[in-house]
Amino acid sequence: MDSGPTELTFQPKLFTNATLKKTVAVSELFKQLKRLSKELNALEQETVDTQSLEAVTKQMLAASLLKHKEAGVISYVACCVADLLRLYAPEAPYSDSEIKTIFNMFIDQLQLLGDTNSQFFPLREYLLTSLATVRTPALVATLGDADELITRFFTVLFGAVSGDMAHNMQMQILDVLQQLLEEPKYVAQGVIDVILLQFTKKRQQDNRAAHQLACDLANGTADVLQKYIYQYFNDIIGARGDRAVARSTMSDLRSAHFLILELNKSAPGTLLNVIPQLEEELGVDDVDIRVLGTEVLGEMFADKGFTLAKRYESTWRAWKGRRADSSALVRIQWVEHAVGLYGSQPQLGRELNEAIVEKLRDVDDKVRQAACHALGQLEYSAAEQAAIGSAVVDALGERCKDRKHVVRGEAIIALATMYSQVYDSLARGDQAARVKFGGIPSVIFQLRYINDPDIDSMVDGILAGAILNFAKIKDDRARCQRLVFVADGLTAKALNGLLSYMRRQRDIIRLTEVFLGLCERQSEATTAEAQSVLGEQLRVVAGKMAGHFPDRAKLEQALVQLGGLQNSEVYTGLRATMDPSNDIKTVRRYQKSALKTLSGLAPALLDATATVWKCVGLTTINRALVPHLITFASGGAHTPLSSTADKLLRFVADVFPEMLQCSSADLFDANELQGDQVLVEERLALMVKFAKALPRAVPAGERQQEQLAGLVRTGSLRQAKYAAFLLTQMEGSAALCSVLVGDMVDNLDNTLLERRSPAFAALSRFAQYAPLAFAGYADRVSQYLVQTVLMGSAGAEPQDEDASMADGKENVAPAWVAREDLDEVGLAKVYAVKILANWLVGTDKHALTRDSVQLVLGMLRQLVRNAGEIQADGHTPALYRQHVRLAAATCMVKLARQPHFERLLSTQDAVSLALVAQDPCYEVRARFLLSKLAPRLVAGQVHVRHVPALFLVAHDPERSMRDNARHVVTQRLAGVRPAPGAPSVAEESLPRLLHVLAMHPDWDDAQPVATLELFAPYIEFFISAIGASHNVSLLFALAGALKTHRSRPASDAVTQRLYVLGELAQYLLREKSIAASWPVNVYPGQLKLPADIFEPLPADALAGVPVGPLLDPEFIKRRSKATGKRSRPARDKPATVQHDAKAPQRKRNKTASSDAEMDSDASEVEDSDLE
Repeated sequence: MDSGPTELTFQPKLFTNATLKKTVAVSELFKQLKRLSKELNALEQETVDTQSLEAVTKQMLAASLLKHKEAGVISYVACCVADLLRLYAPEAPYSDSEIKTIFNMFIDQLQLLGDTNSQFFPLREYLLTSLATVRTPALVATLGDADELITRFFTVLFGAVSGDMAHNMQMQILDVLQQLLEEPKYVAQGVIDVILLQFTKKRQQDNRAAHQLACDLANGTADVLQKYIYQYFNDIIGARGDRAVARSTMSDLRSAHFLILELNKSAPGTLLNVIPQLEEELGVDDVDIRVLGTEVLGEMFADKGFTLAKRYESTWRAWKGRRADSSALVRIQWVEHAVGLYGSQPQLGRELNEAIVEKLRDVDDKVRQAACHALGQLEYSAAEQAAIGSAVVDALGERCKDRKHVVRGEAIIALATMYSQVYDSLARGDQAARVKFGGIPSVIFQLRYINDPDIDSMVDGILAGAILNFAKIKDDRARCQRLVFVADGLTAKALNGLLSYMRRQRDIIRLTEVFLGLCERQSEATTAEAQSVLGEQLRVVAGKMAGHFPDRAKLEQALVQLGGLQNSEVYTGLRATMDPSNDIKTVRRYQKSALKTLSGLAPALLDATATVWKCVGLTTINRALVPHLITFASGGAHTPLSSTADKLLRFVADVFPEMLQCSSADLFDANELQGDQVLVEERLALMVKFAKALPRAVPAGERQQEQLAGLVRTGSLRQAKYAAFLLTQMEGSAALCSVLVGDMVDNLDNTLLERRSPAFAALSRFAQYAPLAFAGYADRVSQYLVQTVLMGSAGAEPQDEDASMADGKENVAPAWVAREDLDEVGLAKVYAVKILANWLVGTDKHALTRDSVQLVLGMLRQLVRNAGEIQADGHTPALYRQHVRLAAATCMVKLARQPHFERLLSTQDAVSLALVAQDPCYEVRARFLLSKLAPRLVAGQVHVRHVPALFLVAHDPERSMRDNARHVVTQRLAGVRPAPGAPSVAEESLPRLLHVLAMHPDWDDAQPVATLELFAPYIEFFISAIGASHNVSLLFALAGALKTHRSRPASDAVTQRLYVLGELAQYLLREKSIAASWPVNVYPGQLKLPADIFEPLPADALAGVPVGPLLDPEFIKRRSKATGKRSRPARDKPATVQHDAKAPQRKRNKTASSDAEMDSDASEVEDSDLE
């Protein structure tokens, strides 16, 4: 049986009288309110007799209670009223105005929730719990004008919440706020403002708990907030229409868009109608708004990605379309966020590969720069590696050659960063990664061919950084392995580029050594005059050093100031960092110490010279890596990385041989000279490199000599050749060399055919490097080689029938066969030439007889002129003749390096050598010109009369030949001058070129027009490589000076041709000057033609020189028609035509993109063939 209604039994006495204006004493009041609160809390809504509550209900709203000076009184009253509202629910016993008063009291109490130390905190916590569970805030929805009240609720509760607040209290606050959003018919704008305020950056920083509360609230009431948030942003975004936006309005727009981003991250459901607004922004006229819309949508797609793109497909399409926006600012914003999708949303990133390639090739350099920079910021996780397309990587590589320096820089850094991030995948053997990213180092190192100081300095920095990552690798073996792995993945051209960067380091180190020497001498100089002279020399060297780096003028000045410091500690540290005998730790220790000293003396120089310190520090190629390189190289020909390690070791032996000295015992380990033939050959080749660089450091042991002698007798061709050379370099081996030479000479006729070429190869080494052992047999060997091997017919059948079919056909070359693939007969002929030439090279000039020299020179001369035959009517197969002619031409260049042999070479010999550059066989002319002659010209080892050979490639069908020759001329010879201010070697070669052309066998006096048309390209090629506005007057004068000279040796036919060629050169120079707007003035300097091929005409002979035009009118007519221009024929003295001085002058290109071998110098080409 149910009991009856429960009544409130306690009737508190809170006031002194019935007017309710004065309360009882505070202590009594607290007792009364506490008891009342306790009893009200115990009553149940379903069983309470509300009539028993009427008196208390009325008393609770007395002003004397609501405004009591004691905060605790009000807290108890609030709890009592909350319980009363619970007990009366769903109807409230108060009027609307009283409800407003009550809720304002509630809000005041809730505002104090942060004071957890207050004794009344439990009352306020109880109040919050009551409001949340009873849903009392729903009463506010019944009020007519509650916007201000509700807004105050939100403001106070968001302010009260904190990170220290108990989680259940935060959930209760969330519940109260949800009620205040869901119960009213509409949400006040002030409430929306308060909610969105919590998403601002400042609020997130100040009160993370409030921000999280707002996120939870927005997600819980997204369906309620959608239309209000849409309206909020529409008032800001939509109000601007399509008009120009003021700065203040733009600031509001940015703030609004930031809020959209934050809502997208935390409560995307509230943006249902806002995203279409952003889509509309993408098409407005105002650029700033399009930029903003592109940025915000890009961030949103990065955050929500695939889901958002599929839900709003039209918005996704519209955003993708901004890649073609007319404004570069929009395209920049687009590509930055598009690239970011590779990392945040790989599935979307895949869709954008083609578009990102477009932006990498954008017409605006700032867009290209932004695309490269963005790609450099990615972390390249497995998902990113899979998402990014190969075309993107390729296009990024293209940007490394961009015409804008800033784009090139960003692209290089991005590629290097990309490679560093994916290296682990490559090292694991990931095939997909190898295909996509494995070619990155090749792209970077091929930049060396551009020959730009800015690029070179940047690549030099990232080589040890992102590519090799040596700073993060502590183990020398691991460093070596990474170096070999990177080098192993390079193309042949890129590997040359990598080695060239390291060779560049060697060149700068050499200049730095000179610089330090001058610095030390200057500090020791005792007179002002000596200091002045040394200071000028120091400035010259500083300029040469600075020429290898960007910002040349600034670096040059800094280096001069560094020289003026006269601080031995800095100089010692700099020298130690580039000492090949130091390991990596030592290099870094000295570098750190010296830089610390420098920072104390001249802090400004620290940054100014940083590029030099980084460049010369031997931390990439270092002595500590050599033992591990030897280990890798010793793994066998078929072991992964062994071949590449061997190449690197050979490079070290060429450029930094001192690094090998500490490992010479391992290098010359006798055990390595046994076993696999290829492995033994590679080790011997490395030993030869070392021996040539450091002959005194070659270890000599009886066992080693025995093994080397055995290889000379029974080894392969390469083994015999290398072993013979090594024996000549070992101390105490002279007697053994004599025995070996004697045995081979005694068995010349008896040697088996298959052992002939190894024996000849070994003899070629002994002839040059052990001439005393060879001298006693020289005449006998010479006679045998010339008469039996080179002129004899025994065994003269080529191994290739197809090759013999080509024999006898003029200018038709048989298929080329590499020397190592020739049969024994062909190899014997090649090495017969080498034996005789090497004997001359190695023998002291005073020990040679005239007959011996003439025999060898005559043989070489005939072999070069007769295309590999000593006699013009010989019958040597064409396949052999190719190699024999190449060997003979190479040997003549080798002899020409010694002045006493150079003087014996006639003018016709020089012309014959130059014509080898036009051999029908590409391999012959390429190897002779680019691998043999050009490096020696660059190094200054042969006479400048051989320079014209470089221009005879004008008709070469292979573009690489023309490009390589042009590169040698423009990048290496154009700056070589016999004296400061004098014309360059390349400029002064014009008369020599014309003299070679006058003696060219293709000249046909019977066909003047065809001859002029045939020979004009040679001169045009010269002008394209050398001609410029600053030297055209000099070239014009040199060509004109031919008419005051005659050929030496005297030849009327050659002299007449020279006059024609001089006039042709002037004609072509004038034609080029008109096209390029070059002024052609009278050359003010004195001219002197080469005395070895020209002699001035005597006064009485000048009258006989033709003064009229010598060029055939038909040639001029054809030429004018072809060029669309008319030029007058050249006269017998320089023209004084002056073009408009204000006309623009075309600048010469300072870079070369050819495939030429770079940085060739004396150390490289000295006996470069280990053959």
